Amino acid sequence: MKTCKIVFSLVMVCAMMLLAACGGAAKADPNSLDGQVLTAGKLVVGICADYPPFESLDNSGNLIGYDVDMAKWLAAHLTTAAGKAYEAEFVQMDFSTIISALQTGQVDVGIAAFSYDPERQCLFTDPYYESAQVVCVHAGSGIAALADLNGKTVAAGEGTVGYDAAAELEGVTVVSPGDYLQQFELLRAGQIDAVVCDAKVGEGYAQSSSDFEVLKQVLAEDNLCITVKEGNTALLDALNKAVAEFMSSGTSDQYKENWGL
Repeated sequence: MKTCKIVFSLVMVCAMMLLAACGGAAKADPNSLDGQVLTAGKLVVGICADYPPFESLDNSGNLIGYDVDMAKWLAAHLTTAAGKAYEAEFVQMDFSTIISALQTGQVDVGIAAFSYDPERQCLFTDPYYESAQVVCVHAGSGIAALADLNGKTVAAGEGTVGYDAAAELEGVTVVSPGDYLQQFELLRAGQIDAVVCDAKVGEGYAQSSSDFEVLKQVLAEDNLCITVKEGNTALLDALNKAVAEFMSSGTSDQYKENWGL
């Protein structure tokens, strides 16, 4: 019996050492791609589905749009240390909370038509889309130029480049009442005078409803990027390589055509 106990003890010790070794091997290098995401092989994307054609929900509640397709493509072109392709997983949230979600480790990246802004506490990938911020007004409002917004109330997304640009206009009161779907409904109802948004978003609303029109003057030039948590340079580098391939392969042009961009 004593011999059996010794053998049993040796077996247990070996098993524990093997488990410890496996656990150590599974722990990713914090300076690697796998070590800078919540789960290796998965890219958790913070997104706000109120900005068609970049991101929105279809009639069945499914996420659709240019950014959604791009995120899936980019994730599939990232690989784990074991050579496995990544998959995109989306978490819907308010646009204004995505950066804080990055900082607190709730998501790996933010993909929601983010404009480059050095004041945001995050890293930015190279641009994947060149755009502009425009002003949408109610058709027949008499507002034909940016100067006509003096004394008016303009809605824009909180924390966006469009919000900051609108705040620079003389005599303009800038508000951020809910998401863009709500803002355009308020514009339709005459409760606000204008909405600032991406040029293609504005064109989309104007094409879908005769209630809206887009001013010809551009409010601000804009480049869209992916946001990454500060310090996660391995993830940033991997995404920049994938974005470069996305652009050079012609895939970005195909997706633009698919979504009318």
